[in-house]
Amino acid sequence: MIALSLLVLAPLSAPAVANPTAATPSASAAAQNADAITTLETRVRLNPDDGGRHIELAAAYLRSGRTAEALVAFRRARALDNEMLETPTGDAIWSHQIADRVLARAAARPVQLSSR
Repeated sequence: MIALSLLVLAPLSAPAVANPTAATPSASAAAQNADAITTLETRVRLNPDDGGRHIELAAAYLRSGRTAEALVAFRRARALDNEMLETPTGDAIWSHQIADRVLARAAARPVQLSSR
């Protein structure tokens, strides 16, 4: 199982997905997220069939307000094999469940999920 950090799943909560720009991250959090995006983009390039990495990258994009890129990554994760992921609390969740939830919210609220 891929362990997902709290920072990865936090943006998948209903309020964050509905309005990803509602909470403005601190400068250090934004810098950490930018570093995470760089790392995750590299990992996705090295293993493009890893749906879990696409989910992590999509969540990082959401935290940065890069909603259009996040939705592309969620769609890519949905197109790949369904992978069992682990939440910070130890619960199991399928990668397709995460992607489906976010994509359904995006379809229901296209204005709220639009990029900055």
